[in-house]
Amino acid sequence: MTPKTFILAAFALSVSVPALASNGATFVNNEIGWEAQSAQSTKTRDQVVAELQAAQRSGIAANNEYGFPSAGSAFSSTLSRSEVQRDITEVSEAERDAVHRVYGPQHGRGS
Repeated sequence: MTPKTFILAAFALSVSVPALASNGATFVNNEIGWEAQSAQSTKTRDQVVAELQAAQRSGIAANNEYGFPSAGSAFSSTLSRSEVQRDITEVSEAERDAVHRVYGPQHGRGS
């Protein structure tokens, strides 16, 4: 091991070890290899639930079990089916070519 490699390894170790000290786990010699550390909360359960409900009402927090934002209301078109079909049939050749170039062979050329 060259001195440069040794210094680099020592630096990496000195930087990474303190990061492990505050992650909520203590490394011990047991079957799992670590032991979880719990921190004392400064808020009551009711305060946390109230904050969560307020965030859900304002749209900041997801309101479903998956953790994703809600989709909201579905899009409703203002055009009728016949109007949409008419718009599609009135697309110019240049517009079809542009769509074909952007989206590939399965779009815009009737294929």
